[in-house]
Amino acid sequence: MPFTIPDDLAPECYPIAWLLGRWRGFGMLGYPGVDEQTFVQEIVFDHDGGPYLRSTSTIWLADQTRSGEVHQEMTGREGAAALVPAQQWSTETSYWRPVPAAHPAAGNGALRRGDGAETQPTELEVLVSDPAGHLSVYVGSVSGPRVNLATDAVVRTATAAEVSGARRMYGLVKHDLLWAMDLAAFGHELQSYASGRLSREE
Repeated sequence: MPFTIPDDLAPECYPIAWLLGRWRGFGMLGYPGVDEQTFVQEIVFDHDGGPYLRSTSTIWLADQTRSGEVHQEMTGREGAAALVPAQQWSTETSYWRPVPAAHPAAGNGALRRGDGAETQPTELEVLVSDPAGHLSVYVGSVSGPRVNLATDAVVRTATAAEVSGARRMYGLVKHDLLWAMDLAAFGHELQSYASGRLSREE
């Protein structure tokens, strides 16, 4: 689906403008104590003109008795169409804020574009909250169509599950949004938790 940068998008958000839209697809999750399961996911990235993006994400476990098989070669759209959503697994709301570079320095983490010009990675601060009682602050950067984030702080309520840290990666590959998340929880070290592939719907 073709994508154009909205006229009213804040210039600070241009490095992450490629995230804008409604994305739907599929993925797999599994963790010590959590059996590997297929899921359907929807993520919406939008904006209100401020220097940030906001996002909502919902994951539903797939109905194993009514769903078809999925494989990595499928697009997010194909995978989502093959699965029947059942129980909601998780939902979260987040705010993505690019941090303007105070003193950009060529050669310090710079990327070289196809025309030979250097571009600097843009630092990001991302605030993520979920109704299970967690509030996480991620810091990282975006370089072209790739985002890398790691938790700087995790706050939880007294009744929330123990989560001590996480790491996330997002990338645009063949027009699909691919993501992966590592998690440190329940006393376990940081390790793979979930990954997905989503296609832009609008």
